[in-house]
Amino acid sequence: MHITSFMTRLSERINILIRKKKPLFFINLLLLLAVLSFFNLSCSKYPSKIGANLMPNNSLSVHFKQSGLSVYSQLVDTTRSDKMSPNFLGSLKDPVFGLTNASFYTKILPISRGKRFGANPKTDSLVLQLYYAGVYGDTNTVLHMHVYEMKEDIHFDSVYYSNKKVAVYPTDYANMTFQPDRNKVYIINKLDTLRNVLRINLSHLSKALGNKLLNTDTTALDSSALFMDYFKGLYLKTDPVSNGGALVSFLTNTRQTILTIYYHNDSTDSLSYAFLMGPTMAKINHYQHDYSIASQPFKNQVINGDTALGMKQFYVQGLGGVKSIIKFPHIRDLNKLGKVGINEAELILPGAEAKPYLTAPPELSLLQIVNDSAYTFLPDQNEGADYFGGKYNASDNSYSFRITHYVQALLKDTTQTNNGLVLFVKSGAIHPERFIFNGPLFSGDSTRRARLNILYTVIK
Repeated sequence: MHITSFMTRLSERINILIRKKKPLFFINLLLLLAVLSFFNLSCSKYPSKIGANLMPNNSLSVHFKQSGLSVYSQLVDTTRSDKMSPNFLGSLKDPVFGLTNASFYTKILPISRGKRFGANPKTDSLVLQLYYAGVYGDTNTVLHMHVYEMKEDIHFDSVYYSNKKVAVYPTDYANMTFQPDRNKVYIINKLDTLRNVLRINLSHLSKALGNKLLNTDTTALDSSALFMDYFKGLYLKTDPVSNGGALVSFLTNTRQTILTIYYHNDSTDSLSYAFLMGPTMAKINHYQHDYSIASQPFKNQVINGDTALGMKQFYVQGLGGVKSIIKFPHIRDLNKLGKVGINEAELILPGAEAKPYLTAPPELSLLQIVNDSAYTFLPDQNEGADYFGGKYNASDNSYSFRITHYVQALLKDTTQTNNGLVLFVKSGAIHPERFIFNGPLFSGDSTRRARLNILYTVIK
């Protein structure tokens, strides 16, 4: 649209509002929308000049500035990891973030109550089938898996965190290697094949686990509570990798993830029965990060606490890894200009790497810090996800958030403590991705620096 034509139509609309004796607030609002539109349409005209001649006595001025940031990264204390699906298994060595190991504990439950295994049942084989959700890492890597019976109980109505360790019995029923290949085909019989699953033989080393299931007391087979007390569950883990690796996620709240026992008794051969890890089963994802082998700049900032390094580069990592603290130490200096209205405040967070390692986190979370142990939602989130932002922008390798209401609140209420914001991978308990950002003092291209862009109005 031609600028002159647009401004003429805008002036006519304002005159209509004036004739109808509409409040000045609405006139100002319409003008601000026009200013924002022209700020996007044309970079050749400074925002404060656009449409200024339409207001009497030039009482409205619009300005743009970039506000200074203070940024640094630190470890996430821990993350809640119970009742999760997917569940993670594997090991990944990252050139910057070091080593991450993932394992999980899970209860199991008979597929139905009242089962009877007949006289003198014996295990032929016990097969655990896990349904793939995804692979983060190298699908050609070889992971060495172990499966143990849990000795300690876990409960669905309890809260557990990613550093929780549960006692297990020493017998390893798997001790096998596998490549996390979702497309591998298992031929069950001439008419039945399986894809997107990993099948683990838990009886090739010992049939003790299968026989324990077959010898369950009938009272426990008739009661879910008694069965879960009798059989505490399974623990799955892999050995740490020395290079590369992968973190594999499995959907456990589905009947395609299933533990099947094949058995016979005194009267019948070729019998089978199944146990599930359904949505009402207690599960815990367990994550361990070894940052001793991380890159030195990462260790200096995140482990050794040199927060000044965050001004050049900072980090986030899922699976209870790393978060970043973002502060705006000089934001209230805007109040020195008089009565200021924030039209838009956008936090821009460009990526430091030319291409994200493996894949970028699909979305980040940004919360307001109440104190060292409590966060709260930003008022801007009430405007909806499309407005607030946080999703990865692949075309620009960056993230952005609109925090207009948050900044306005800081200016309006100067008694409000300005503790800053915390940035982390959204749903980090089930997202392994990580990301590296350029800081606000990045020495390269200034358009690739972390920054807060503010469009504001000074009302005289």
